[in-house]
Amino acid sequence: MYKKKVWMFVWIAALVLTLGLSPSLAKEFLVFDHPLSLLGYATQGAAFGMHNSYDTEAGSQAALMNLFVEGEYRISPKLKFYSSIKYTQDWAYQINAGRESWNDKLFDKSKDHLNVDGNYWQIMNEAHVTLTPGNFFFRVGKQIVSWGEMDGFRLMDQINPLDSRRGFGDVEFENTIIPIWLLRTEYYPRISTGWLQDMALEFVFNPNADFIPNQDIFLGNNDAGIWAPMVKIDDPTVPRGSLYLGSTFNEVHKPSKWSREGFEYAFRVKAVIKDTIITLNYFYGLENSPILKVSAIDPLVSVASDGRLLLHLFQDGKFPLFRYVGVTATRDIPFLKSAALGGVAPVFRFETFYAFSDTFLSPSNTFEKSDELRSAFGLDWKIKVPLLNPRAYFSVSPQVYYRRLMDLPPGGVQFTDTAANLLKRNNWQGTLFLSTTYFNAKLVPSFFWLRDFTGKGDFFRIQTTYAWSNNWLATVGVMLLDGKRPNVSFQAFDNKDNVFFKITYKWG
Repeated sequence: MYKKKVWMFVWIAALVLTLGLSPSLAKEFLVFDHPLSLLGYATQGAAFGMHNSYDTEAGSQAALMNLFVEGEYRISPKLKFYSSIKYTQDWAYQINAGRESWNDKLFDKSKDHLNVDGNYWQIMNEAHVTLTPGNFFFRVGKQIVSWGEMDGFRLMDQINPLDSRRGFGDVEFENTIIPIWLLRTEYYPRISTGWLQDMALEFVFNPNADFIPNQDIFLGNNDAGIWAPMVKIDDPTVPRGSLYLGSTFNEVHKPSKWSREGFEYAFRVKAVIKDTIITLNYFYGLENSPILKVSAIDPLVSVASDGRLLLHLFQDGKFPLFRYVGVTATRDIPFLKSAALGGVAPVFRFETFYAFSDTFLSPSNTFEKSDELRSAFGLDWKIKVPLLNPRAYFSVSPQVYYRRLMDLPPGGVQFTDTAANLLKRNNWQGTLFLSTTYFNAKLVPSFFWLRDFTGKGDFFRIQTTYAWSNNWLATVGVMLLDGKRPNVSFQAFDNKDNVFFKITYKWG
């Protein structure tokens, strides 16, 4: 029955996209005398690994397809309905079905949850009703609430969970955000003074209609596929002198649907104060990922295809309470505007929050509490470099991220958080994004670098997108990952370097 439903959806999506090829149907049209707009896209990507080791596969390793259709139906100027559906499939499981090394490394075993996204909440992406009477805004349904100012770093954006199962392979970051069932309200008091404008009060409530946590990368090739981290533990008493951490058996307590235990509340005040967009934020809810510790049950042992032992741990976990108060600020910096650089002022972005009694895993395998401070700031600057591009600007966007565990003693002690990051008392990361355009904005090369200063790891993504037309786009690029500290930061993904391609067709 499950397979029939999935393939039925594929045929429906294909039919809608085919109809969308007709310009007359791709634009807005009337349904019961009210406008209905349909848009959509289809993408087909491919990734080819550069290394061949137990945790990855040289050559074809991913072939991700996305079909996406969205529609907005305006019943009146103050009432509208929006819905989007998405179908995702990784054809790598069909392409590599008879590949001996693929099956020997157990990648084929991850097919059940990485080949096709067939859950209802994956197919029905968003579905919500929006009502805007007077000074109010109401939105009810499956939706995304974005509070953050940063790119890539999800600091203030803690309401919606993320789908990171396919690692860094999904270059469309917005596709990884999971819409959930929420009630969102806003009130605009229309206060306007010499120093204060555009004030808004926002409240978000998660009734826990369906508990959807982060879809994280698992341990073990049979669970995580090609993005399984290689966690290698040296042990001279075992064959080949080391062993891998394989898939785990997790017993995690999570709130049942509609239970108060899963209710979440978020408040925000937003205003323009002397040309600066300021927000004050508060969140009370649960972490989107569980915190796990090793249970007292003895681990299981199996053998990997390269002869090393695989250690399968039993873990217990929970979704801990997460509370914070925060601030964001965005404004232009006119005094940095330079005629020599093109005469454009950079935009400064900042966000920070203080979280109370977050839960961490200690080196002694116990849950510990600590307050923490997270901060990030960035610049968006368009500059002219005539020697490299006499016609268009370069976009330059550096960012710095800082995380401090307030109650963690200084020195060698480190905690692990819900995302399995090994954290010191002070933790630093930074990113740099560069892009420009050529040939009347048809060719868009870009460079992205994430540096984990604390974990001593680097992630690079270099890509070029070419727009054949308003509908067709092609992307080609390379991802490179490197880490210096064993089993920390990007070192566990050292072998995931790959070359990727993607073709996109947009209609609407």
